[in-house]
Amino acid sequence: MNIFSKGYEIQKDAPKPIEWEEYENRSKEEFLSLLESFGDDEKIFQVFLEKNPSYVPGALELFGQSGHYPYMHTLISQPPIGNPFKKVPDFLWLANSSLTFSPVFIEIEKPSKVMYNKDGTFNAQFSQAIGQIYEWKAILNNAVNQLSFFDFFNIPQELRQLTFNPQFLLVYGRRYEYQNNELLSGKRAALRQDNIEIMSFDRLRPIRDYYQFTSCKVRNKKYWAEHIPSTFKYRADCAKELICLNGFKEKIQEINYISSARKEFLDARYDYWIDYGKSLRSNGLTISGEGE
Repeated sequence: MNIFSKGYEIQKDAPKPIEWEEYENRSKEEFLSLLESFGDDEKIFQVFLEKNPSYVPGALELFGQSGHYPYMHTLISQPPIGNPFKKVPDFLWLANSSLTFSPVFIEIEKPSKVMYNKDGTFNAQFSQAIGQIYEWKAILNNAVNQLSFFDFFNIPQELRQLTFNPQFLLVYGRRYEYQNNELLSGKRAALRQDNIEIMSFDRLRPIRDYYQFTSCKVRNKKYWAEHIPSTFKYRADCAKELICLNGFKEKIQEINYISSARKEFLDARYDYWIDYGKSLRSNGLTISGEGE
């Protein structure tokens, strides 16, 4: 059968994904509990955000709102970019618009870290964290390093031709440290410039527009699924990207908050959507719309 000639087929009476409101409530409860009990453990928050990529801003750019999904529709976790990067980012979105390619580098520090000394000056830990952001910015301002970055992530030519406009996010500490203090809030706000955003952990929340995005690792220019969100649905306009996300099927049984029947459905329908994506690619076409 030529799948493309029939368009995509929807399987009726399929087990539904979790409703967004339920996911939002359950994940927020978990996140707030982690903030309360494990604020001194950065690794726990790295894992939580890998499992819940909708909590990580930047998929549709940090500044403005792109109408384009990020490249590969996935949040990249701790990419070992190598030289000249001395420290890898915790996360990376390969965001883009019709005019710009804007990878968003995200650094998280454990929530318990404070930003200020008692005299109101920035402390050494925060200065080091923001200094890392400026180091990445300087590195990516070099054309040779940009080419190395494109090569590492196997960026397609259509994105390389866009204006390169990297953006940076530092997630650091808790809001209570500077809340209701005009001087400290002002000093913090002054650093939010040059495509750099600073957020506390209190500002992180699930972003509904991100319900479809997975998280992954990149190894040898290949993308490997790390976590699939419980809100994920098979979509016609995501089928071509699914082909290139290795190990997706093996991660289905690890999805949080969903029923065994939903997992079985996602597993059973995987090959159909892979075949459909291959058909689209061979015809050089892109289709909009949902699926399942």
